[in-house]
Amino acid sequence: MKRILLLSFTVLLLILSVPIANLIKDRNTEYQIEQVESAIQRSLNLCYAQEGFYPAQLDYLIENYGLIVDDRLYYVSYKSFASNIRPDITVFRKGN
Repeated sequence: MKRILLLSFTVLLLILSVPIANLIKDRNTEYQIEQVESAIQRSLNLCYAQEGFYPAQLDYLIENYGLIVDDRLYYVSYKSFASNIRPDITVFRKGN
C-alpha cells in the first residue's frame, strides 16, 4: 500500500513539475525583457540630459553610452520620430 501511495505521489509530482517549470521560465523571460527595456530607458535619459536630444538609432546609445543588448537573444524595435521626442522602444525575445 505504501509503495502504491509513494508511486502515485511521485507521478503526480512529475506531472505538476512541467507546468510549474514553464511558468518559472516565462516569468524569468518577462523579467529579462523588462531589464533590457529599463537599461535602454536609462541610456536614453542620460543621453537627453547630457546632449539635449534623443538619438535616431539605438547604435548611438551602444557606442556612446555603454548600453549592452545581446542581439542573439533580443530584438529591439527602436522607432525614432524626432530628436526632441522620446523614441518608442519594444523588446522581443528571439526564438520563442
